[in-house]
Amino acid sequence: AQIKRYLGKPIGSEPPHIYAIADRMYRLLLSSGDSQAIIVSGPSGAGKTETCKLVLKHLAYVTKHLSEAGMSKSSMELGALLVMTNPLLEAFGSAET
Repeated sequence: AQIKRYLGKPIGSEPPHIYAIADRMYRLLLSSGDSQAIIVSGPSGAGKTETCKLVLKHLAYVTKHLSEAGMSKSSMELGALLVMTNPLLEAFGSAET
């Protein structure tokens, strides 16, 4: 439900949330074809790993629903790849702590 609130909405039309940033990044990727990046920074314990997980959750949600709507196989593959990145994120999240 929270993810749906930000789907396709312009930045600033809803209260700030990482889903808004993730949705904008994904829409730019689709429309321009250019690579997109989100930089998540902050001190230890600020929630960087959790924020990255929310971005991946949003992208997995969007790609799953695109594949259900008959979009390309690459959307389904992207969703599966995103889910597999979690152990890597956890490793980076624990690297300094």
